[in-house]
Amino acid sequence: MSELTTLHEAITRTISAAMPKILHVEQFPELGSEVQTPALLYGLTDMTLGTDRGEGKTALIGRFQSCILVDAVRKKASLQAAILASQMVAILNYQMWDLDFVTGPPENIHAQPEAPTQDLEQFVMWSVQWTQTFEVGELEWPWPDEPPGTLMFGLSGDSEGEFFPPETPP
Repeated sequence: MSELTTLHEAITRTISAAMPKILHVEQFPELGSEVQTPALLYGLTDMTLGTDRGEGKTALIGRFQSCILVDAVRKKASLQAAILASQMVAILNYQMWDLDFVTGPPENIHAQPEAPTQDLEQFVMWSVQWTQTFEVGELEWPWPDEPPGTLMFGLSGDSEGEFFPPETPP
């Protein structure tokens, strides 16, 4: 299993256990999936190289972003979302997720209300972002059963010979 999968699973477990009022915690949510609220959706949004400790692994600094969604018709929905965001910030303080490849606590923790997109107008939204250092070893593709995809570019209409010479028999 990859470190990124393990890290996201540990984050999900920790948040779910520490924030029982959140009915749905999900990493990298699928578009169009049904979500019970209050919900916390999160994922790794970008990475940069970190400081290598010389142990044969690659050090990375990951930026994580979470989105807290509270149904706007709930009583004091804005306050509820702010309280959940403050709880998330408290959970992040010194959090190493009980993983040995996480090499530092969250930094640059920031929470703020967000204007919902047109698709999410029925929710009050807060985002909580943070950066965290971790290491990855030999990377594994966690979906071994998926067939390879195809990509064709440079082809339009009758493209024989336009970009690629026709194949010649051996």
